[in-house]
Amino acid sequence: MGKQKGRASSSGMAASLVPHAQGAVPTVGFGGYHGAVRVEPAAPDAPIRLTPDVDGEVLQNLKRLGRKDPTTKLKALSVLSTLFAQTPGEEVVQIVPQWAFEYKRLLLDYNREVRRATHEAMSSLVTAIKKGIAPHLKSLMGPWWFSQFDPAPEVAQAARRSFEAAFPHSERRLDALMLCVKETFLYLSDNLKLTTQALSDKATPMDELEDMHQRVISSSLLAMATLIDILLGVKLQNCDVDSATTEKRSLSKVRSTTLSSAEAAFCMHKCFLDVLKSKSAVIRSATYSLLTSYIKHVPHVFDEETMKKLSPTILGAFHEKDASCHSSMWDTILVFSRKFPEAWSYCNIHKVVLSRFWNFLQNGCYGSKQISYPRLVQFLDSIPPKAVMGQQFVFDFLHNLWDGRKQRQLSAADSLAFCIAFKHIFLWLLENVPRYSGEDSSDDTPVKLITDILAKIVWRDYLLLSGDTAGSGVQLSHNNSGSVVNTQYPMYYLQDLEKCIAEILDVIADTENHLLNISCELLVRDCLDIIQQGEKLSKFQDHVEQLVSFFLSLDQLVVHKGKTWPLERLARPLVEQSLPAIMFVDTPSLVKLLSVLVEIFGPIPLFLKNYQNYHGKSDVKSYLELFNSELLFWCFNGKYSTCNSKIDLLLSLFQDECFYDQWCSIIKYTRAEQKHSIDDKTSNIKSRLELLTLLLQKVRERIAGGKLRNLQKNGYLPEHWRHDLLDSTATSVLCDLTAADRHVPAHSAALGGSDWEDQICFLSAETVHKVLGSIVKDLASALLASTFEWARLAYSLLLPSEPEHLKLPEENTLPINFETARFAFKVLQGSFFSLGRLEEDSVFPSILAALFVIEWECSMSLATDDESDLEGHIKDMDVGSSMGRSSKDFLDEKMHLKANLAESIHAFCQSLSPSFWNNLPSCTLNRLANILAQSVRYSVFQTRDLHVEKTAVLCSEWVVEMLKLICLDDINLQSFFDLLLSEGEYWPLWLKPCLQNGHASMKVQLEPAITDDIELKHERFVAFVDRLILNLGFGEVILGIPGNLRCATSQSIDITSPMSSLSRAWVAGEILCTWTWKGESALKTFLPSLVQYMKEESCSEVNIVSLLLDTLLGGTLMHESDPWVLFNAWHLSDNEIGKIQDRFLRALVALLFTTNTKNCLWRESDALVFFEQLLSNLFMGSTVNRKCLKVLPFVMSTIIKPLPQKLNEDSPYGDLVRKSILSWLEAAISCLSSSPREVPVQDIEDWMQVALSCFPLSITGGAQRLVVTVEREISDAEISLMLTLLQKYQFFYNGAASSLSTSETVIPRTVELLGVKLTAVMVGYCWTKLQENDWHFVFRMVFKCIESSALLVEEMTDGINDAVINQVSSEDALEKLKLMVSTTDKLTLSLAESSLVTLCHLNHLGNLQEVETAKSLQLIRSGDYAESTNKMVEGILRLFLATGVSEAIAKSFGEEASSIIGSSRHAYLHFWELVASFIKNASPEIRRSALESMELWGLTKGSVSGLYSILFSSQPIFHLQFAAFSLLLSEPFCQLSLLKDCSLGENCSSAQRSDISQSAELMPDSEKTLCLRDELSALVEFPTSELLKTDLTARDRVDVFIAWALLLSHLQSLPSSSIIRENVLQYIQEKISPCILDCIFQHIPVKSAAPSGKKKDAELLPEAEAAAKASKNAIVTYSLLPYMESLSPVGTLQMASLAGSLYGMMIRLLPSFVRTWFTTLRDRSLSYSIESFTRQWCSPPLLLDEFSQVKDSVYADENFSVSINRSAYEIVATYKKEETGIDLVIRLPNCYPLRHVVVECTRSLGISEVKCRKWLLSLTSFVRNQNGAIAEAIRTWKSNFDKEFEGVEECPICYSILHTSNHSLPRLACKTCRLKFHGACLYKWFSTSNKSTCPLCQTPF
Repeated sequence: MGKQKGRASSSGMAASLVPHAQGAVPTVGFGGYHGAVRVEPAAPDAPIRLTPDVDGEVLQNLKRLGRKDPTTKLKALSVLSTLFAQTPGEEVVQIVPQWAFEYKRLLLDYNREVRRATHEAMSSLVTAIKKGIAPHLKSLMGPWWFSQFDPAPEVAQAARRSFEAAFPHSERRLDALMLCVKETFLYLSDNLKLTTQALSDKATPMDELEDMHQRVISSSLLAMATLIDILLGVKLQNCDVDSATTEKRSLSKVRSTTLSSAEAAFCMHKCFLDVLKSKSAVIRSATYSLLTSYIKHVPHVFDEETMKKLSPTILGAFHEKDASCHSSMWDTILVFSRKFPEAWSYCNIHKVVLSRFWNFLQNGCYGSKQISYPRLVQFLDSIPPKAVMGQQFVFDFLHNLWDGRKQRQLSAADSLAFCIAFKHIFLWLLENVPRYSGEDSSDDTPVKLITDILAKIVWRDYLLLSGDTAGSGVQLSHNNSGSVVNTQYPMYYLQDLEKCIAEILDVIADTENHLLNISCELLVRDCLDIIQQGEKLSKFQDHVEQLVSFFLSLDQLVVHKGKTWPLERLARPLVEQSLPAIMFVDTPSLVKLLSVLVEIFGPIPLFLKNYQNYHGKSDVKSYLELFNSELLFWCFNGKYSTCNSKIDLLLSLFQDECFYDQWCSIIKYTRAEQKHSIDDKTSNIKSRLELLTLLLQKVRERIAGGKLRNLQKNGYLPEHWRHDLLDSTATSVLCDLTAADRHVPAHSAALGGSDWEDQICFLSAETVHKVLGSIVKDLASALLASTFEWARLAYSLLLPSEPEHLKLPEENTLPINFETARFAFKVLQGSFFSLGRLEEDSVFPSILAALFVIEWECSMSLATDDESDLEGHIKDMDVGSSMGRSSKDFLDEKMHLKANLAESIHAFCQSLSPSFWNNLPSCTLNRLANILAQSVRYSVFQTRDLHVEKTAVLCSEWVVEMLKLICLDDINLQSFFDLLLSEGEYWPLWLKPCLQNGHASMKVQLEPAITDDIELKHERFVAFVDRLILNLGFGEVILGIPGNLRCATSQSIDITSPMSSLSRAWVAGEILCTWTWKGESALKTFLPSLVQYMKEESCSEVNIVSLLLDTLLGGTLMHESDPWVLFNAWHLSDNEIGKIQDRFLRALVALLFTTNTKNCLWRESDALVFFEQLLSNLFMGSTVNRKCLKVLPFVMSTIIKPLPQKLNEDSPYGDLVRKSILSWLEAAISCLSSSPREVPVQDIEDWMQVALSCFPLSITGGAQRLVVTVEREISDAEISLMLTLLQKYQFFYNGAASSLSTSETVIPRTVELLGVKLTAVMVGYCWTKLQENDWHFVFRMVFKCIESSALLVEEMTDGINDAVINQVSSEDALEKLKLMVSTTDKLTLSLAESSLVTLCHLNHLGNLQEVETAKSLQLIRSGDYAESTNKMVEGILRLFLATGVSEAIAKSFGEEASSIIGSSRHAYLHFWELVASFIKNASPEIRRSALESMELWGLTKGSVSGLYSILFSSQPIFHLQFAAFSLLLSEPFCQLSLLKDCSLGENCSSAQRSDISQSAELMPDSEKTLCLRDELSALVEFPTSELLKTDLTARDRVDVFIAWALLLSHLQSLPSSSIIRENVLQYIQEKISPCILDCIFQHIPVKSAAPSGKKKDAELLPEAEAAAKASKNAIVTYSLLPYMESLSPVGTLQMASLAGSLYGMMIRLLPSFVRTWFTTLRDRSLSYSIESFTRQWCSPPLLLDEFSQVKDSVYADENFSVSINRSAYEIVATYKKEETGIDLVIRLPNCYPLRHVVVECTRSLGISEVKCRKWLLSLTSFVRNQNGAIAEAIRTWKSNFDKEFEGVEECPICYSILHTSNHSLPRLACKTCRLKFHGACLYKWFSTSNKSTCPLCQTPF
């Protein structure tokens, strides 16, 4: 039977649903309890009966609350909370009885989240029903109040919130408590009766039950305690029973009820003694709190009998070891002891109380020091005097307290609590001695407290001495009294203890003077013993440090308050008695002690005995005599280690009254000769200079810090310390001593100025000036030692008064110069800001400039040294040297000195703040900038030992860093740049600045005299300026527009002013004319900077482009230009522009191309002005300006492309251009006549160039999708003129061709090239208007040019073949190759290039749909023209194969020869790109014809070798590579590109080649030898260990990946049943390392590609995303061509795509190969990432493909069937034969093929277990070893079964008939046992066992 509707899910729920009679108690358990919870009976008027109106969802969720699963409860409570808030209160109030039952039960739940959610639901309920809770309040108040003391804070807070929701006002909450006080006490009392077993059923774990029980008891105790405190302690405290008012009587009644309930609970639970003895600390703590509440508010329950029970328990509670109970325990003890002092008499005080209390103190209060220590004084005060008497209690108390501090490591808070408590306890005991002494006691207790406790224990502990208390004296001379306590006290403990001692003594001084005397005498005695024993004590230094710290604490706590007892009782007696010993022992710690005492108390009060009777001058005189006679001598003599401390002491000994006398004595004493009497073995006194330095440093520190508190009138200012002797000393040290004998700290101490804040100088201004001059001279001396000429020239800038002719110093003086400079810099560094006060002096900017120049010189020296070391290292490697030393090993002493000095200077300059430079005077900055600008120019021009690029980078970095540092204002900055870039001997060469009409302009230099030296220096400076522009910006350097370097306080400047000379446009023109310099060019760096500036400053009025164009045009018109026809204007690129020879024309075209064609930044108004100027120069009167006419096509090629829209608009510029084009066409037509003899060739060339330049073509799309398009729309007038021009040219060409036989007229090649370009333009713009004769002319011209280029390349190939075959020597062959390459007819290739453009457009037209131009299209597609097109494509293919064969032939000779051929193609990149575009689309017939024609040639290398040479060229061109890759995979090349046929050779006949695969399949296994082509095998077998070390885009790595792509593509194209395919797979499995996958995954960041958590595809790295998509697409499309096509330019993203596609193809074609690699991975993280990557991206399409192949290709028959379960990744293969059958399940992993496929036998019939196991192993072996699809493995396995049933015997080694790899039958039979084996199995057996015997019978095989 199913469950009835309304059946409860638990017994409790069932009981709650039982209907009851009106007013009856629900039968929910015995005694009205449900489990441990008592169910309250309902009120008579509110029966527990749910009406039908209650929401069913509410009932359902109430039922769910009875489940045991906390998740179900939480969900139900959440739903109920929502329903309570949404349901009307009238409906909700009906379920309150049921809710009350569940509420009480849920409060005891173990899960805190359930309890919290219960209260949140309660909040929703009471908010909904409001006053409807009143009838049920008494039954709910107890659990409600109880739950507010839940130990889980979040639960308690939720309970309080629900209570406050019901009663928002505190008065209402209190009224509710008073109303339900009896029921609440009853509920809490019942809770205290609960046992562990009564809380829940037996299924609940015991640990949960105990936790629940502990929580219920502790919460109930705390709830009861708080209830008593609130009701009896606050609200009902003053209510009497006899009160008259109604409110008073009501409150009195509540008080009576509360008291009675409390008394009943106290009696019921036997004074709570049982719970007080609980094992739970939480329960005990709550019990203490409850007892405290009873003692305070219900004291009458503590009768005598109760006292006897509770006194030992409460007063003896010190055995409580849990610190969490101690706070409540102390409250109980203190309240109990004060409330009931007589309770002490009811217990054995010594046995029960004191013994436990002593243990409590000895054990450090069991961890509650911060709680317990502050209450000890209260505890002492609460003890009745008669309870404990006698001194013994006092001393026992203190000893136990003291011992307890050592227990466990004191924390800082514990230490502070202990010391404060000890102080209060000690003083309290001193004050309350009579309380414990009794009437007959003597008065020696206070003295004993001082001597035995304070002095012997506390003071000695503070001094880190042992606590020896034997005897009455404190003598450290005992045997063990000098030992040190092993305990290592933390510093905070000693600080707290010293403060404790000081405050105790201070209090005693105010109250008990005789006790103070005793205390101080004992303290001084210990101090004297320490000083006298000295270093005999093991920790003497620590003892003295403690004394120092104690006196400093006294100073802060006592002396500052004006009290004198520390001086009179401690300090003066100590100094008086210990001074001789201190002088004798002479240790730094004792000197420091004396110094501290002097600073605290002053020297005169401390050293003069009768200071109280101060006599003024006489005391000063006495003190001065003491100072000069004893103290001064002692301070300047003695041990080396005490000098620092003695100087501090000496400064402390200064007094205002005798300051000058003391200072005079000291300064004279330091200059006097010292006589050393101290043994050198220990230490020596410092030199007098060091002493003076140390003294001045100390004085400086104290003046700056205001620490000279003993000097208030004299000595507190720097002027007070100045002395003539100091000036003379500083001068003599700097000028008279050698560098080695100089003392830097002495100058720094005297000068000051180490930082901006230090302005204290002890020298006069005159002396400072002398020091400044000496510093600049010493710094500049380092430049004299430089090997750079520019550095010695910079020396003359720094010191203009020095002789200009400087000789290189001798080598042995170089270190001295650098040592001198290093000394000068250190002096400068230590006193820079002090010297800066004389910054207006002309010397100061020289010093600043010297710092920069020295650092620059050093950086260049290091760069030169590194460069020469690198060259030397390479040279050594070339000659076989085995010593590879780094550049640092070659640094000599000079370089080390330089490097150290420059590093120090750099750090110092960087440390200077911007405010320092901003505050420098303008004259200083100008002088500094001038020196630095000239120094930089010198360095650029004069440096010869460093490469140009390195010099430019270095010098530009100098300038940038310098400008960032000194932050010049705009005016000074532009002045700096003007000086830096000003004209000179070597710069500029082509343009010079000038002023025209007040504007900055430039002029062209005509034929400047240029030598090699001038050209080299000019290139160096251009490289420097270019690098400077890159670093600072075009506007900053060229135009003088303030940039990032402008200072915030700089002055504004009007850069647009006509008179402004800030524009340096001539610099830009000079760079453009220079064009290239070593390492860079204007196209790469300068022009991009210009474009970037123009984009950012588009509204700038500084129109530099117009100025540059005007100037460059003028320069161009002064020179002859090259023919435009040789200029590839249709494929305009940086490379083409660079081929222009004239520098002005090249600069002009580059500027137009960059600003106009590429970026369209030219404004129309500027373009109009320029075009008008160009036209104005075209004619000189009526005569054509031939130079301008030659320039015009170059200009039009660059400006015509952006003009299509403008030409179609009505604008002045467009109209002018249109009219000009028409006039130029008419001029070109007029130059052509029908008779070649009458043709002015120069006019034809010039005007046809101009005309054709106005009709640009665009070639886009790359080699595979090359498209030729027109750049603009032309008018009918232009079309008509173009057709006329073509007709005229045909007449001219045909006429010239017909007269060639007479040799009277020859068409110039340039004119012929113009004709070819004309045909291309006509096909592009006017093909719809061409007639048949026009098309005939077009095809004839194109065919002729292409065939000529093919013959040219073939001739070169033939020549290369002859050169290699007939070589005399290697040098001779290389020279021949270079000669052939250099003498290539460029014009022929140019003609072919233009013809290829035409042919490309013709092919595009041939693919168009027939529309209105049907006639023209039909004409193009007609037979003759189509055949002509095929011949042209064949010629292109022959050309392509020929260039590849030429490189293959050269490669056989050597890599250098191959590189010569490969490099020659780079000069014609666009031509080869056009060639490559025709290769892929060539038909098989054309490819076969071209191949056959190459075979008939009979060269040493064949076509396939040529294709491999192109594919893996040392000078690769990607378009050719891709074309070669495509050809190698296409017919008929694919038959030859994979394997090499050893017997037939590459040049075998085509008939033989066509049968290669058939003959290979017919060969027996023993005769089959798989030989991949050498070009392919060398790369796929490339050592992966070497490949892994290469860069991700290295050439070797790219070639290896391409080779793998080719191999996998071949493998994909082979049939699955092909023998060649099986042999290739076996070759890969056996000979190729799968570690190639390691290289592949170097490109795939799999850790980002693997899914982790919620990571999405969008979060993948670009490389990972590219690889993932490529791998998936390769699996789906079976092709790698898209990723080969997208490989250029080679980058990390492209390589990642190729790597991903290779991985996808590998796991599709070579799953076993990949699995072998994956299982050997040791990196778990990498293995997981690869598995995740494969599972997400590769396995889904692969599994789908596998299942599809199994379904489509595995054919079922009567014996065999296959079924597929895609969701479970299973394939079920069923094989039946007669009476037998077997079902085998193949389970594929979700990361297939990385993990092994699992094969299981689910059913077998009539098959033995042995045979079943063999078949299972056989299928497993086939599936796991199959490098192909699962379908192939299943087919092979089925064939294996069929063979077995046919009677073929299985191989005894692999238990299979068909071999798992090559599918061969067992053929090799043993002569003895006659069993047959697979050849591969036998070979593996022989190789692994090292035997040649039969595996079974062991006879020789």
